[in-house]
Amino acid sequence: MNKYSAANRDAWDAIAERRHDIWPAADFFARGGSLLREHELEAAGDVRGLRLCHLQCGSGEETLSWANAGAHVTGVDISPRQIGLARRKAQAAGIRADFLAADVSTRPERLSPGTFDIVYTGGGALVWLPDLESWAASIHELLKPSGRLILNEEHPQLGNLEVHDGSIAIVGDYFDRQPRRTSGWRHFAGAEDAPEPRWEFSRTLGDIVTSVAGAGLRIESLQEFPSTATWRFGDDLPTIRRLLGSFLLVARKSDG
Repeated sequence: MNKYSAANRDAWDAIAERRHDIWPAADFFARGGSLLREHELEAAGDVRGLRLCHLQCGSGEETLSWANAGAHVTGVDISPRQIGLARRKAQAAGIRADFLAADVSTRPERLSPGTFDIVYTGGGALVWLPDLESWAASIHELLKPSGRLILNEEHPQLGNLEVHDGSIAIVGDYFDRQPRRTSGWRHFAGAEDAPEPRWEFSRTLGDIVTSVAGAGLRIESLQEFPSTATWRFGDDLPTIRRLLGSFLLVARKSDG
């Protein structure tokens, strides 16, 4: 594991319990609850009986949501503490799910090649990965022939927008791909001054699409959606929804 991933593992371990507190409890999932967005479910179609791998699953809430949709799920995250929380939540909810602590930059050894019908990754995940090419190659390995990647991610332009004095301002450089060392978590209450350093990596939308295509996956669709990030931009939702928020990329492995 490289120094960037090791630092990020330690930072996510340190925040695991505080992050976990913002998510629904086990009884929400025991009742069949789901955090998946409508466009994710539409892109996936009927997942009943399919094997789905959720990369960078955190404490497993979206993983359990896919299980409630009928998939046989495996969640993978670099943080052992978050994986421990995910296992406990699945057990408390009475949901069958497999969780594994591993770096997703390469295919985890415990997961056999050609195992999954779907590999899924949710929002705010790619910023933590030092190498998108090896990540995309590992997804290609994990998928069965004709298997699909469903990537629902924050739009990379979002990181260059902030509110300053009541107005939305451009910050940073969309095309700056240098690693950034940061600390503190402004979107997790009580962790704003957390001292553990972590590394973030900026990519353009073109970088992401190219890495997926370069791994041998055929791009089937790319949709963009408006922002709902009130935590970042304030409560003026009509204005916020004029900004780019997220994108949904669907790509397929060849059938052989």
